[in-house]
Amino acid sequence: MNLYLTEQGLKVKRERKRLQFFRQDTLVYEIRLDDLSHVFVFGRIHFTAQALQALLKHEIDVHFLNTSGKYLGRLSPPRGKNIELRLAQFRTFDNEEKRLLLARAFIKAKIDNQRAYLRRQNRKLKDESISKTILELRKKAREAHEAKDLETLRGIEGQAAHIYFSVYGKLFQVKGLSFPGRIRRPPPDPINALLSLGYTLLCAQITSFLEMSGLDPHLGYLHAPDYGRPSLSLDVMEEWRPVIVDSLVVRLFNWGTIKPKDFTEEPWDDDEDFSIVRLSPEGLRKFLDQFRKRMDEKALYQRVGKEFTYRDIIKNQIWHLARVLKGEEDNYQGFVFP
Repeated sequence: MNLYLTEQGLKVKRERKRLQFFRQDTLVYEIRLDDLSHVFVFGRIHFTAQALQALLKHEIDVHFLNTSGKYLGRLSPPRGKNIELRLAQFRTFDNEEKRLLLARAFIKAKIDNQRAYLRRQNRKLKDESISKTILELRKKAREAHEAKDLETLRGIEGQAAHIYFSVYGKLFQVKGLSFPGRIRRPPPDPINALLSLGYTLLCAQITSFLEMSGLDPHLGYLHAPDYGRPSLSLDVMEEWRPVIVDSLVVRLFNWGTIKPKDFTEEPWDDDEDFSIVRLSPEGLRKFLDQFRKRMDEKALYQRVGKEFTYRDIIKNQIWHLARVLKGEEDNYQGFVFP
């Protein structure tokens, strides 16, 4: 299971095979190390050296974020022992044809999922502009599949994202809630704030899964390598953005789980003319709980014809990618909403 720590000043200690959590000197709860897979730490949480060592020994990644959800880094045990897989990953990067095939698959799956999600939502809304967007995205998916080079493919992805987010705001049935379009840094409204946080959590999770499989998260095929950028994590995440995050954000607002009162506004870099919107501590706890539940929801995994949690499907997709890189399977097939 994933553990999300948000209470500021919490102290974490190890007691045999358990982690114990203290508020000042009072034990408030404890959890078995064997039950953990990832720990996400928001803000000032204090770990003893013994607790951190125990997490490393049990191969549990610890992700550190500030209270606003900005990703800072992680503590993880040594991995990447599968040198043959990494060599295959690097050889594929040097092969322009194979690199393009993988990049196409990532983006086509992303656009297909954007289209499928809008189609699901529009069964109730019956909005003509959304119907038109669905048709435009089908065209973009076809263009992505036929793109002749990476530059063209990236352009198609950008166009599809613009088309998709131009109607995304129509999915929110909450009075007074507006969506100005996708704005990444800093998020000026509650919807963008949740999208950014969700993508951050998803990317961190995928990065850990990639390392567990033996892949290097920094060498991707669609996203160009850059210092510190987890390019392969961003590649793999593309198909999952609409499935995990976009759909969750709409659900949380429309179901009233997250409300405007769960956000705060403050000036951005002392600029009184621009505000950054952030989740309150209570809002953050609610979002993290719902994100965990979304990852644990089950869906049909078409490749094997069985239901798994989204968390396990993502892992299986990464193993599928590894087999493609090693030449054990022919082509990468992205996950698409059933």
